[in-house]
Amino acid sequence: MRDDVATWLYVPADRLPELLTKAARSADGIVVDLEDAVHPSSRPRARAALGPTFGADSGFPAGLLKTLPIVVRVNRVDSPDFAADLAAVGPLLRAGTVHGIRLPKVESAAEVDAAFAQTRRFRDAPHLVPLIESARGLSKAQEIADAFGVHSITLGESDLRADLSLPRGASDTGLLLSRLTIVQAARAAGLPSPVGSVHPSVTDLDGLRRSCDVLRELGFYGRSVIHPRQVPVVREAFAPSTDEVTWATDVLDKAAAMDAAGSAAATLADGSFVDPAILRLAEHIRKRAHA
Repeated sequence: MRDDVATWLYVPADRLPELLTKAARSADGIVVDLEDAVHPSSRPRARAALGPTFGADSGFPAGLLKTLPIVVRVNRVDSPDFAADLAAVGPLLRAGTVHGIRLPKVESAAEVDAAFAQTRRFRDAPHLVPLIESARGLSKAQEIADAFGVHSITLGESDLRADLSLPRGASDTGLLLSRLTIVQAARAAGLPSPVGSVHPSVTDLDGLRRSCDVLRELGFYGRSVIHPRQVPVVREAFAPSTDEVTWATDVLDKAAAMDAAGSAAATLADGSFVDPAILRLAEHIRKRAHA
């Protein structure tokens, strides 16, 4: 599963025929939601739609299926819905038309282990994305990130706000420690930089941009979104700026010159020192610029 996806657009599983093609042409990746966005009474019908949508005889454009990352948010592993979700999603995971599974409300590595034990027959490579949505889950963030079968981790901030009793309409200040915890747990486990949680207002694009800028400074890359109009804002916010790309190019050009000269040290025109850490950052910026 790719880790260079800037925007993950949630699509309710019971509205796939209506929304999926438009969503696929808007975002960089799709999260098909079988959990919060689907009423329990509609889940059987939603599951039944997955095979015809993503199977071999799908009417979904074949070219998009080959290139578009698609994950499914199932119901929590200890819920009555999980087995039924897996029965619908597993064959698509094996076929490669679904690339991963988001696990909601994860609070322990044992839950991840239980999920992977049931999903690895469909795909043995890491494909689980635990969502940490409670204080208890945060307290276990590192062991969750370290669990076998995890591709990446992220936060579910709406549930987390409620669990932490953060005031309605409050700033993101109360989420700072939680966000840093997730970033550090992911990187310590060797996982990709985490994807940011959704911004709940689809009309507050200025607030979305400010929030994205904060997330980027904290070490997140990309964001989940709930409406196509949020996609260009998020995509632009997480793309390297022109100045960053210019700097990275200068660093990498200098590094090439250092190699040719057999030199281990050099400085840029602004006086900054070129060392291995700086080179890693420059490579990272170049990779993001071409994502």
